[in-house]
Amino acid sequence: MIQLAVLVLLALVVYLAIGDDVRRMLRRRTEGVRVKYTKYLTRGIILQSLVFVVLGVLMRDVFLTLYLFAVAGYLAYLRIKQEMVTQASITPRDVSQLVMAFRGAYQLQPAAFKSLEVAATKVREPLKGIVTSTVTAFFNSSRADVAWDVFRKRTDNVLVHQFIYILEMSETASNESLTAALDAFVERLRKQEELQRQVETTLASVTGQTNFMRVLALGIAFVVAIIPSFRQVYATGVMRLVYVIIMSIVVGASYYIERKVVDLKAQIV
Repeated sequence: MIQLAVLVLLALVVYLAIGDDVRRMLRRRTEGVRVKYTKYLTRGIILQSLVFVVLGVLMRDVFLTLYLFAVAGYLAYLRIKQEMVTQASITPRDVSQLVMAFRGAYQLQPAAFKSLEVAATKVREPLKGIVTSTVTAFFNSSRADVAWDVFRKRTDNVLVHQFIYILEMSETASNESLTAALDAFVERLRKQEELQRQVETTLASVTGQTNFMRVLALGIAFVVAIIPSFRQVYATGVMRLVYVIIMSIVVGASYYIERKVVDLKAQIV
């Protein structure tokens, strides 16, 4: 008892000494995480996590409830990471919008970096930020080669690098030659977009089957959770482990298939 009292007193002294500093540090870290990840928290991610939270509450078993809460959190983490990758990616459509905006501005004022500055306002992030930093690098250094290096280093997107190569022609080629090269590039981008649509259409059936499997599995899980006799079977002894294995396989398999579909789509960009 004396040892416990000493430990409590020691903890109180430590808290009084550094408690405010710790709270401020944790508040800053929490705020940083909230600002960084909240914008990627979509309605679909919230609903998916909420389903597993409700399922965990309905199971009324400490072990299985904590497991399902952990699944909800882990899936939210994976979805947020996936959303971050999606929003950070540059699609053929993004590049096409940039090229067309640049072409329109260049016809009015045949100056590459001025036209890029105008075109940057017509596209979304991250391409907007990349183009803006390129223009800023040129205005600060007055050297086109420095600006193109900045452009290349900010992204490894093949289509963007092809666009940079065409832009470099503006220093030596005629306006007509540059416009013709841009038109040909836009046509290639349109074919790329069409190929993307065809792939998405082909993979739609796979995505649909995966979603059906996921909904079916969750439906069965809710039936088990709602009906007491079924719930008691999986909330005792080794059957808890069986439940965890089955649920992990279903969730893992559906996510794996979904990731493969996303990877196949990304391969044509």
